[in-house]
Amino acid sequence: MRLTLFRYLLVELLVPFFVSLLVLTLVLLLAKTMQYMRLLFASGSVLVDFGKLLLYSLPYFLAFTMSMATLLSVLLAFARLAHDNEITAMKAAGISFYQMIPPVATLVFCAWLVSFGLALFVLPGGQSALERHLLEMAQSRVQLGLKERVFNDQIDGLVFFINSISPDGTRLEEVFISDERSPKTKSSIVAAEGIVINDPSSKRLTLRLLRGNILRVGDDMRRAQTIHFQNYDFHVDLDSLTSGGETFRKGPSEMSLTELREAMAVAEPGSKVKIKLSWEWHQRFSLPFACIVLGFVAAPLGVQTRTGSRFSGVVIGLLLFLLYYIFLSAAQAFRKDVAYPPAIGLWVPNVVFGILAITLWIKTAREQPFKPIAVAKWLAAKVASRLTSRHRPNGLKNSKG
Repeated sequence: MRLTLFRYLLVELLVPFFVSLLVLTLVLLLAKTMQYMRLLFASGSVLVDFGKLLLYSLPYFLAFTMSMATLLSVLLAFARLAHDNEITAMKAAGISFYQMIPPVATLVFCAWLVSFGLALFVLPGGQSALERHLLEMAQSRVQLGLKERVFNDQIDGLVFFINSISPDGTRLEEVFISDERSPKTKSSIVAAEGIVINDPSSKRLTLRLLRGNILRVGDDMRRAQTIHFQNYDFHVDLDSLTSGGETFRKGPSEMSLTELREAMAVAEPGSKVKIKLSWEWHQRFSLPFACIVLGFVAAPLGVQTRTGSRFSGVVIGLLLFLLYYIFLSAAQAFRKDVAYPPAIGLWVPNVVFGILAITLWIKTAREQPFKPIAVAKWLAAKVASRLTSRHRPNGLKNSKG
C-alpha cells in the first residue's frame, strides 16, 4: 500500500515538475537573449554564438528555476488531489497526511542535489565562460552595434549619435558623443568624420575623430572648456560591453569554493571585498536549500487552498516565490546600509519558510485551517463577488423581485 501510494504521488509530482522546469527556463532564457541580440547579429557566426550563450547561461537560470519548478509542481499536484477529494479519500482509508512526506521529500531532495551541484561546480565555470565569450564577441565587432541617426546608449556613461555609417562600418560621418563616465567632468564631442580602429590584441576600440570640438563642463556647472581638434582618438573600453562593465578578472560569482575560501582568507576583515566574498559563499549553499523549504511549504499550501484551477495554482506559486525573493532582495539591499553578517540575510528566508512549512504540515494533518490562508480566500471571494455583481445585468439583479 505504501509503495503504491509512493509511486502514485511521485508521478503526480514529476510531470508538473519537468513541465514547469522547461517552461520557466525557456522564459528566462528568451528574456536574457533579447539583451544579447545586438551582439549576436553583429557577430560573424550567429548560430554558433547563440548556442554558446545559451549553454553558458543555462546553469545560472537552472539555479533559480529548479526551486521555482519544485514549488509549482508540489503545489499543483496537491491542489489537484485536494480539489478532487483524493486527499479526503486517503484519510478515510487510514492514510495520514504525514505518510505523504516520502514522495515530496524524494522530489525536493533530488532538486536540491542537482541545484547544489550546479551552484558548487557548474555555475562558476559557466559564468566565467559566459564573460569570456561576451568579451570575445565584443572584441570581434567593428561597429559597436551603432546605427545611423539613432541615439545609442548601450555603454554606460556614453551616448553616440552617427548621421552616416559606411557599409563596412569603419567610417563615420557627423559624429556626436556624450561622455559622462567621469563624475567630475561631462564632455560633449562633435566631429565631422570618424574612423573605427579595432585592435584584437587589446580590450578596447578606438574612434579616430577628425575636425571637431570638445566641450567640457565641470560637475558644479561653473567651469567650461572648449577644445578644437583636427585628430582626436576616443577610446572605448570593450569590457563595458559585457555585464555591468566589469573587467575580465574573475568576480566572486565566477570563483570556485576553493578560490572563494582563499580570497576570503586574504581579504581584510570587515571590508567590502570580504563581505562580498562571504555573501557569495553563503549564497552557494542557501539558494539550493530553497528547493527543500519551498517544496515542503507547497504541499500543505495546496491542500489548504484547494484550488482546482491550474492557473490559480501557478499564480499562488509565483506569489510565494516572489515573497521568498523579496526576502532575499531586502537582505541584499539592507547590507549596503547596515553592516551585518551575510549569513543572516541569506539564511533568514529559509528559516522563516521552514517554520512556515512545519506549521502548515501540522495544521493540515490535524485538519485545522491556517488563518492567513482563510483570510486570503475570504478576501478573494469578496472581490470576486463584487466583480461578478458589477458585470451582472440589471434584469438579473432584480429577478427575485
